[in-house]
Parts: sequence; C-alpha cells; structure tokens
Amino acid sequence: MTSYVCGSSQYSLFQGTNTLKCINMKDFCGSYSQCLQVNDQIGPSSYGCCREDYLYPRAANIIVYILIIPIIGIGSLGALGGGVVKRPFLEAVLNFNSGPSGNITACLMFGAQLVNQIIITFQKHPYHPQRPAVNYEVGMIYALAIPLSMQFGQELASYMPLLPVLTLQMMFFIVILPICLLYAKRQEVVEQELDEDYTDSHISMTTAFKGSIQDEAQAALVYKQFLNESHQILPVVPILIAFGSFAANEAVILSRTTLYQTSPYYPEYINNNSNQKLDPCNPWNFYMMIVLFAVNIFITGLTLLYFRYKEQIKDNVRYKLKERYFTPTRRFFKIYGAGCATGFIAGFLGMAAGLTMFVTMVQFGLVAASAGATANYGYFIVCLQVFVSFMVSDSGMPIGDQFFFYGIGILGVLIFTNLGYYYINKYKIGHILFYIDFAIVVLNIAGNIAWGVQSNHRSGFNSIVDINQSCNT
Repeated sequence: MTSYVCGSSQYSLFQGTNTLKCINMKDFCGSYSQCLQVNDQIGPSSYGCCREDYLYPRAANIIVYILIIPIIGIGSLGALGGGVVKRPFLEAVLNFNSGPSGNITACLMFGAQLVNQIIITFQKHPYHPQRPAVNYEVGMIYALAIPLSMQFGQELASYMPLLPVLTLQMMFFIVILPICLLYAKRQEVVEQELDEDYTDSHISMTTAFKGSIQDEAQAALVYKQFLNESHQILPVVPILIAFGSFAANEAVILSRTTLYQTSPYYPEYINNNSNQKLDPCNPWNFYMMIVLFAVNIFITGLTLLYFRYKEQIKDNVRYKLKERYFTPTRRFFKIYGAGCATGFIAGFLGMAAGLTMFVTMVQFGLVAASAGATANYGYFIVCLQVFVSFMVSDSGMPIGDQFFFYGIGILGVLIFTNLGYYYINKYKIGHILFYIDFAIVVLNIAGNIAWGVQSNHRSGFNSIVDINQSCNT
C-alpha cells in the first residue's frame, strides 16, 4: 500500500486514502483538518485530508482525553474497552477518521485490559471467597471461538458499505438496551437471595459415593484434587489452552493479506514480479481460511474430549454437579456459539464484544460479578488480536503517542476500575454493571447519530452507501 505524508507542521496526520478527493470540496475534511497536498515515496502526489496530530495542544483534545480516563475505567468494569469512546469522542467530536481512531483505540484497549487482567486475577468470587472471580473454563471456551469468528466479521465488514454496518450497529444497540435493564433487575434479586442464604451447595462426596472403603478413599483424593484446582488463582491447563489457541490462530491469520491487513510474513508476492505486493484477492488468502478452520476444529475437538473426560470423573465423585460446561455436549456448543457471536460482533461492528460476553455468561448461570470478570478475561483475547494487527500494520503512529494512550487506559483502570471492583465486592452489587453498560450504549447511540450527520454534511450520502473496497477497485 502507498504511504502518504502530510507536509504541514500543524496538520501532520494523514486521515486515510479515502480523503484523496478532498480538493474543491468544501467542509470535506471537517474540523481540525485541512485539505493539503500530500506526498508519497516519490514526491508530491495529490490532495488529501490532514488533521492536527494526535497530541496537538488544542483544548478540545485535552478535554476529551481527560474525559476518556473515567469512561475507560468505568467501562472496563463491564468488559467494555476502547471501542466505547471511538465513535462518540474520537470520530464525532475530535474528527479522527477510522484509521487514526483505530490506532488510538488499539492502544487504549491494550493498556487498559493488560492492567485489568492483573487486577481481576486476584479478585475473589463474591460468594466463594476461596475461588477466583474468573471462571477460567467458560472463558477458555469463548477464547476458542473468538479468533476465527472475529476474522469472519472483519472480512465481511471490509467489503460492505458503511450504511449497513452503521444500521446493524444501531439495531444491536437498540436490542441490547432493554436486555441490560432486564438482567440488572434479575441479578439484583439473585444477589439478595444469595447474600441472605448462600452455601457452597454440593452433595458431600463421602455421603453420596457408595462403594468399598478403598474406593471411597480413592474418590476422596480425586475430589480433593478438583477442589484444590478450583481454588487456584491461575489454573494452568485452561489458560494454556486459551492462549495457545489464540497464538495458533493468530499465526495463520497473519499469513493472510486482506483489505485491512498486509501479511508480515509475505509482504511480497513472489511470482513473475518480485516487487508486487501479495494481493488481498489472491487465492492464497482463501486457502489460509481453510487452514484456519482446520486449526480451530483440531484444537476445539481435543479440548472438548479432554474436559468431557474430566467432567465424567467429576460425576463419579459427585463434585459440584451443577458446574458442567462440556457435558452434555450441547451445553458446550451453546457456550461456544456465544463465543462465535462475540467474535463476529467484535469483528463486524468493531465494538460490544465484552457486552455480548457479559450478557451471555449471566445466561449460562454465572453471577454478575463473576460474569464481568470472566468477560474481561475473554475480552483480553479480543484486545490481543486487535493489538497484534495494529503492531504489524504500518500505522505511522509515533511510539511516544502510543505510550501516551497506553497510559490513559492504564490510568483509567488503576483509578476507576480498581475502585469499582472494591465497592462491587464489598456491597455485592454486581448488577450495577448492567446499568453501566446501559449508559455507555446510550452514549454510543448518540455518537453514531452525530457522526452520521457529520459524514452526510461533509461528504454526502453517497459516501456511506458506496462500496469503496473490493477486488475490482
């Protein structure tokens, strides 16, 4: 891809190749931007929109970046990351185009969720103080499903006009709003009941297991082993499977060149012309999708067999009979399907992955506080995939600017997320996370409307209904 550079000292941030037609079009570039001559590797090339740099000392930038700190911190409680500020603040208010705003979002997400993972690792389950708040088995199933489905969502969105994507975003937001309120009310009732009378309810193995004394002693040892595993802060096997699956998937994903990504492995298509870039429409990319399918089927199949066998042993020793995620098999595929939906929504809509996980995990029986922590664990996989794509791309974002936005994300989590976890655990009010997500969804609806009105005013309705990217352009 051709890289363009803005020569102006004030307007130094190039807003993307879709702005190269800005000349003689009034208001096309929007606020904090100018239509200027841009340079490619050869020299002066064309006119494009150039915006003030990420850290240009303008009052609007300073105010918005300060506002982002609490929004990121509070949103992280409900597994909502940098995507919640992308449309309403970065695009609608500060007029960053999708490329620069995506760079900011990737840094915010990674910084916030990296620190958030450290915090939730040491959070305890509100009703089982010896167990971690994160349900690592449920989080592992989501992690198995997310990379492949997220790739499909990104692929589909990249070939679609903007209007259908915006419409589906708004439909999703409208549907999810009453669900958030409904689940908030339900969880409040559940939390009150659990707080009044909650025991670690399971049938005692010693009274339920019938057999010889030797068999009972052996079963007691197995039962004790499962109990110790459930109390581990970092259970090794599910964590290794989750991140090992992510690494295997990402290795294949990065071998593809698409409309939004250039493969770091094969930047050149070695054929008759060694200088030709690997084309997004080359059959190689389709073959790699088949490989990606095969990798997912292999890893997921082995994981299912292993944990089904483990749960059969749990049944034999009567260990926590209500906590089964792999048996019967249809229960596993319900959770796996929710993970696929999460990845597709993250890739296609570019937001709401954490919210999808949070809602569906509550549906699978996790209390709100545990669902929020587990959703954040799964959301970290989404953040890693976005961050890896950002790092291997030619974003042009200076290292200093990157660390500034890492810092904003980290600061928001250290102050607001940390404080939120304290009060949620102290007063057992996990249901408040649904109200937080409700408020942030309303904010994004307002941002979508404002951004759509701006786009229509600046570049006309055709800009959101035309297909700008395809194999023929």
